[in-house]
Amino acid sequence: MGKGGDSSENKEEIVGSFGPSLGTRVESIHSCVHILADGHLCIGSESIGFRSIDLGNERTIVFALVDISSVDEIDSSDLCIKTRSGEDFIFSSFENRDDVVTALKEANKKALSTFSADGDKAPKQERKMLRRSISFPAISSRHLLEQGDGIDDSFDELLESMADMTLGIEQQKEVYAAEQRDEANTSQSKRTIQGGRRYSVEFFSRVLKSRAPKEIENAWAKLNIDKNVLCPDILIEGVEIPYSIDDFYETFLGNEAKYPREKFMAEFQQAENIESTKWHDTGDGFTLGRVYDYYNPNPAPMGPPMAQAKTEYTLQRYNKCGIQICCTTMVSGVPMSDCFVIENRILLEQTTDDAITIKVDCGLRFVKRTMFQKLIQVTSKGGIKKTWLDYIEWIKSCS
Repeated sequence: MGKGGDSSENKEEIVGSFGPSLGTRVESIHSCVHILADGHLCIGSESIGFRSIDLGNERTIVFALVDISSVDEIDSSDLCIKTRSGEDFIFSSFENRDDVVTALKEANKKALSTFSADGDKAPKQERKMLRRSISFPAISSRHLLEQGDGIDDSFDELLESMADMTLGIEQQKEVYAAEQRDEANTSQSKRTIQGGRRYSVEFFSRVLKSRAPKEIENAWAKLNIDKNVLCPDILIEGVEIPYSIDDFYETFLGNEAKYPREKFMAEFQQAENIESTKWHDTGDGFTLGRVYDYYNPNPAPMGPPMAQAKTEYTLQRYNKCGIQICCTTMVSGVPMSDCFVIENRILLEQTTDDAITIKVDCGLRFVKRTMFQKLIQVTSKGGIKKTWLDYIEWIKSCS
């Protein structure tokens, strides 16, 4: 069994949490991070799995080795696993990243060599059953394009790339529309399930019953102290709004909010074709998730007048202490928009019985090389800050 990065945790306990799904043996265990959660990546004879424990709640992901299409190195300590079924996973902060990449590739090669000819005809359905994402929300593959380090491309190549992207905008729209039609039957049911005010009330009630008040208070205090890796830049801090946590959630965040986010998007930002899922349990019993698909006005000189965008939200409530909202925004169809992903974290803290303060953190995660990285960082952050300031002023106007 390979080296694990956390000697304080029993290796048998880590492996045992996956049951028989990893296969007949476990080749190695490696400490790493996935979606801000510290845990362990286990490489088995048939599958690989990731496990972490957050606030006493176990989180696991498992998928088959034969489903791996590639293992790519990112920066100096991270890697991206891409699957044949269209899912991508980023794992970071390995102490021995190169050894892990080698081990994954060898395990994948060995699994494929022993995969039967009959199994190759229907691997998708079998892999669908093997993979189980218990508590991590799905990450769009647009998040996980090959990451770059900001090395300058040649100007000719850049212009050619921009031209290709511009010429391909209509094709991208057609592909997206086809994908939406194909997924309409299954996604529609997902959009309507678990909706309504009662669902959120019952969910938060279960959270309070499953965790001690002191545990939740300590977790909230840690959020305020620790620097967020994905959102290192503070855009807004200490802005007070005359709402309690309960009232704010019911008025602006809930499934049946009087002033939902999409109302601000449509009336203030002139967004169009807004579609959103209801809040739903992401699987860990502590985090709600939802997704917005929409078109936003495109201020760039190139590309269509309306840019296709998707924002994935997660929400965690820490009883009366506050609420943490994390959102990841991806824009497509606009030149250079596929080079980066926008990450935001919003902390709503109860300061008095009838007032909360808002803090907004921001980060840009570059997933492609571009000679305009510094320019994008400056211009994007300014626009992001303005959007959140506008949203805060809109909230105040609704009071």
